[in-house]
Amino acid sequence: MTTPDEQVARELARLSANFVAQLPEQVGAVNGELAAWLDAPLDAARYETLSHKVHQLKGAGTTFGCPGVSRAARTLERHISAYRSDIHAGRRPASAAVESALEQLQNEATRAKTLSRDPEGGR
Repeated sequence: MTTPDEQVARELARLSANFVAQLPEQVGAVNGELAAWLDAPLDAARYETLSHKVHQLKGAGTTFGCPGVSRAARTLERHISAYRSDIHAGRRPASAAVESALEQLQNEATRAKTLSRDPEGGR
């Protein structure tokens, strides 16, 4: 008979595996939203959609044992906010920082997927 703690651990492992399996799609959605927003950086609705997707990844990464994803999403969140502030202030925004942060998120998603296949990978 399994204990409640074992049941919770098993369920969390299942949810974590599902999260990692969906990371490529979620990061792809962030990439698409980011590209669309960069084409129209004054579009508040697009910014909110992008921010929401990135914020969800930030929280879920921590919840499901992918702290690198969470850190990368936090960095991207910070850079898109700074980019938006620069646009609204009439300054030239730092698109390279946003692109670098997105690349970091993509790398962390790949790393999480690799670690999820490796039982000794610390997960």
